[in-house]
Amino acid sequence: MGNHAEGDKAIPEYVMGRESEIQKVLAVLKDEWAVTYAAELVRRPSINPPGDYAEVSAWVEKAFAEMGLEPQIVEGQPGRRNVVARVAGAGGGPSLCLASHIDVVNIGEKGNWRYDPFSAHIDGDGLMWGRGSADSKGMLAGMMAATRAILASRRRLKGDLYLVAYVDDETAGHYGLRHVFTEGKAKAENLILGEATAFEIQYVFKARIWFDLETIGRSAHGAFPNRGINAIDKAYKVIQAIRGIPLNEHPKLGPDTVNIGMIHGGEQVNVVAGRCRTSFDIRWCPGRTSLNIRVVVQAALDRLKGEDPELHIGEMVVTEERDPLEFSTDNPLIRATQAAGRRLGREIGLGGWYSSGELYPVYSAGHITNGLVIGPGEPWQAHAYDEHIPIRDLQEAARLYAVTALNVCGVAEG
Repeated sequence: MGNHAEGDKAIPEYVMGRESEIQKVLAVLKDEWAVTYAAELVRRPSINPPGDYAEVSAWVEKAFAEMGLEPQIVEGQPGRRNVVARVAGAGGGPSLCLASHIDVVNIGEKGNWRYDPFSAHIDGDGLMWGRGSADSKGMLAGMMAATRAILASRRRLKGDLYLVAYVDDETAGHYGLRHVFTEGKAKAENLILGEATAFEIQYVFKARIWFDLETIGRSAHGAFPNRGINAIDKAYKVIQAIRGIPLNEHPKLGPDTVNIGMIHGGEQVNVVAGRCRTSFDIRWCPGRTSLNIRVVVQAALDRLKGEDPELHIGEMVVTEERDPLEFSTDNPLIRATQAAGRRLGREIGLGGWYSSGELYPVYSAGHITNGLVIGPGEPWQAHAYDEHIPIRDLQEAARLYAVTALNVCGVAEG
C-alpha cells in the first residue's frame, strides 16, 4: 500500500492510492446516490427492540444486487438478517470491511417530531430528517455509494472489499456484525464502522460494564415502616457508594462515568419495599480492566456492609462487559483514512468514543487487526427527536469512503 506508479511521483505524498485511479472513481460517483440510498433506508422502519428487519433487509439485498454485487444473507436468528457483499480483489492488497448498522431506536412520541420520522423529508436548508438518518443509515448510504462508484469505474482493487449492513447494534446483540465475522462471511483485517462522528476518526474507546444489584429488605405495612427494612432506602445507599468509586479522566474520552439506568423496587405504595433492583452502567477509560472495576465496586459494597449490618445485597448480575479498546494512531487504516480526507480537502482529526460498538467483539475475537469509527453527522443527533443530517455530509461521506477503500485495498494494474 502506498507504492505509486512511475508517473505518479508528482502526486503529494499523502495520496496513497494512485491519483489517476482516484479521479476515475470520483468522476463516476454521483451525488444523488448517497442521498437516494439514505432516503430509502430511513423510509423503512427497523426499530430495535423488537428488531423487525424484514423490509429494510430486503431492500438492502435488492440494492446490493442492482449495484452488481452478489449479496448474502447471514441470519443468526430468524428475522435477524445481515446483508453482506464482497468485491473480490485481484490479490496482493489489504482487505477492508465497510459496515454500518440498519437498526434504529424507538421514535418516542411521534408528535414531538418536526416531520414524520420515517419520511426522510429534505428541507430547504439541505437537511434530511428522520430516524436513522444520522444513526446510522446515512453512513451505510455513503458506503453503498462509494462501493457502487468503485464498481462503475471498473477499477479492480488488489484487496477484497466487504460491504455489510448489520443488525442488532442498538441492543448490543450477538447476531449482528460479530456473527458475520464469526461465520466467516467477512474476512478483512481492516474494519471501518459508520457512525455520526462529524468526520472525526474515533480510535480509542471506553470500556463498559452493565450490571444489576438487588437489595433485599423486609416487607411491612407502609404505616409502620420501622417494622420493616426498606430495600429502596438500601438501594439509595448502594447507588451513592458506587457513585463514589475512583474515576479517572482521558484527554480524548473525558471522565469515567457511572449511570443509574433503571430502578425496580417495591410491590405497592402502602408496603415497605422488600426488594429493589438497580441497573448500573459504568464506563471507563484505558488503564483499567473490567476485573479492576469489579474489584473497586465490590470494595465499595463491602465498606457499606460494614457500616450497615441490615444491608443485604444479592449477587452482581452482569449483562454486558467489555474492556477499553485503543488502536495505534500510526496504523495503516488511520493513515489511509486521513490521506483520503486530505485528498478531498479535509483534515481529519482523532478522537475517542463512548462505546466501541461492534469493534470490540470483532477485534477481541481476532478477526481484524485495525479498526476505526467515522462518519458524517453530529454525534448528538443519535437517539434524539428531530434527528437529521446534512445532504452535503452524505455526499462527502461517499467520497471519503471511496478514496479510503482505494488507499487501503490498492488498485490492481491494468
